[in-house]
Amino acid sequence: MSDSLADIQGKKPKVLLADGEEREVSSQTSSSKYKVKRTGDHYYCTCPAWRMQIDARSCKHLKSLLGEEYENARVEWKNPGASKSKGTAKKGGKAATSKAAKASTSKKRKNDQEDASGEGDQPSRKRSKGPNERESEAIGEEDANDEDDEDDEDDSAKKKPDLLLAVKWDLDGQDPAGWWASEKLDGVRAYYDGKRLISRLGNPFAAPQWFLDELPKNITLDGELFAGRRNFQDVVSIVRAANSPSWKEVKYHIFDVPSAGNEPFEQRMSILSKTFLDGSDTSEEGARFTGKSKVDHVIVEQQTIVRDRDHVLEMLKEVESRGGEGLMLREPGSLYVGTRSNTLLKVKTFYDAEARVIGYTKGKGKHAGKTGALLCEMASGKKFSVGSGLSDKQRANPPSIGSIIVYRFQELTRDGVPRFPTFAGESADKTEPKDVVVKA
Repeated sequence: MSDSLADIQGKKPKVLLADGEEREVSSQTSSSKYKVKRTGDHYYCTCPAWRMQIDARSCKHLKSLLGEEYENARVEWKNPGASKSKGTAKKGGKAATSKAAKASTSKKRKNDQEDASGEGDQPSRKRSKGPNERESEAIGEEDANDEDDEDDEDDSAKKKPDLLLAVKWDLDGQDPAGWWASEKLDGVRAYYDGKRLISRLGNPFAAPQWFLDELPKNITLDGELFAGRRNFQDVVSIVRAANSPSWKEVKYHIFDVPSAGNEPFEQRMSILSKTFLDGSDTSEEGARFTGKSKVDHVIVEQQTIVRDRDHVLEMLKEVESRGGEGLMLREPGSLYVGTRSNTLLKVKTFYDAEARVIGYTKGKGKHAGKTGALLCEMASGKKFSVGSGLSDKQRANPPSIGSIIVYRFQELTRDGVPRFPTFAGESADKTEPKDVVVKA
């Protein structure tokens, strides 16, 4: 199978990185070093210039590594019609280095992995970030490995939508009989305010005008930008490029109407049905809101009434067998509240594995002076970091280098490292790490 990045319009890269491979590139003007990484058919760089762009994402580090002619061809190929990136913002022929630009860069360093979450797919506490995430935050890459190191950055200038967020479902907890179930999508959470699509952190998505034209102007919508199961990294790349033809691969899966939040869930879904569906909204299997959509790129998320706990597990098994991420459960008659609520539950399968501690990262914010995350090595040799799940006591006295820890996760990235790992404890009797086989 040919590599789409090996030759673009007759231009070949000076260095062809394999999918998941990364290189360190030195700054041309300072002692800073940045990481360039390939994921799928796109590249990213951890430098500020790359993060501050939206359409034609490139920078002088990518041009230096790959070759300027090749990089210009790649940018044009990925974003037809978009202006070629100059690597840094220019003003009067000189690179802009104002305090405002630096402040903007700091705000950009809020993790778009949160943006890329589904219906509240975040820990119940405030989402915080580790060093590996901060390198990939501008695009929400799956290789963000840690979710606990606190930065306490000020993001007050950005208006975040008040979204309904989920909590995890406990098999021995809430009886789900009579609740509504839908598939949990592995896409990018997107709030429509009547004019534009924005992320859960308030960042506008670069949706083309044709994508927005057929959305209503008199209501707000909550949904997910989705390009198919196991395509999370692809959709993250697409939604950042306004001129990309790949927007045609994206569907807006809508699951709620925040502007009608005082109405019960069933009424809000009826609003979606009347707005977007053509025909009956009930299938023979009892699923609701299943009619044909009037808009090709809009899908009203199907809801099924749960019979009992076993029914939830049956649906979860079916969804996972098709490459899906999990389920979402909605309490019947519930209102839409702009916060985390136990009226919305997420259901996913977890895996436990073991890794060797090989180092630490320094804590920041509330964890300053303590361990921010554990640097770990899997049995496969792949490395990742984990900070979520560490107590204050463990941060002050972390597991020793060489020790084996148990960590919990729900899926692997394309690079084969755990996505959103959580520290579960230190193994008392293991001397070697052990990976688990994740269902394909």
